Amino acid sequence: MRYLFVLVFLFGLSGCEVLVISEPTPIAAIDVEAAWTAHNKKLDALEAWDIDGRISIRFEEEAWHATLLWQQIDQAYHIRLFGPFGAGAIELNGSPQSVVLTQDGQQQYSQDPELLLFQQVGFKVPINGLRYWAVGQQIPDKSAKIELDEFGRLAQLEQDGWTIRYRGYTNSDGYMMPSKIFMDNKGLDVRIVIGRWQLTGPKA
Repeated sequence: MRYLFVLVFLFGLSGCEVLVISEPTPIAAIDVEAAWTAHNKKLDALEAWDIDGRISIRFEEEAWHATLLWQQIDQAYHIRLFGPFGAGAIELNGSPQSVVLTQDGQQQYSQDPELLLFQQVGFKVPINGLRYWAVGQQIPDKSAKIELDEFGRLAQLEQDGWTIRYRGYTNSDGYMMPSKIFMDNKGLDVRIVIGRWQLTGPKA
C-alpha cells in the first residue's frame, strides 16, 4: 500500500513513560462537583494551547506510534504527526469548517478532518473531539457520561462512542492538564502521552 511506509513510522505502541505528576491537595467529596465546575470554567477561558507528546494507536494485531505536536488557537488548529527523524510527516491545518492535509509536499482539502486523515492512515482518529478531550473537557452540547476524580477533574468520559480515561495530570501555569489519555472505540485503542503544555489564558 502507498501509505504502509508512512504508517510504520507514524504509529506504534509507545513504551511506558515515567512522568512527574503534580497533584493538588484532595478536597472533600461534597466539593467535587463545585471543583469540576470551577475547573471547567477555567479551561473555557483558555485562548490558546499547544502540546508536545506522543500518540500510539493499536488495532487488532497492529500498533504504531508518532510524535504529536498540536497547536490550538481558539477554533483553529495545527497538528503535526511524524516518525523518527521527521519521517512520514503529516500536517493538518484547519478549523471546524475545513482542513488542509499536507504530506510529501502535496496538499489535500476537505471539510471533514477525520475522514481526510482516515484516507491517509487507515484509522479514524476523532480530531474534532480531541480538541476538548485533550484538555480534559467533554464536547459541548453533546450527551456524555462523566466520572470525576477526588480533585474535581475528569477521570473517565464516555462520548461519541469513545471511552476516554485520564491516567495522569500535571500542573502547567496553575492549570491541571492531562498528561496521559487512554481512549478506545470498538477495538481501536489510542493513547496520548503529553510531555509539555504551553497555555495562553487570562491566568496562564
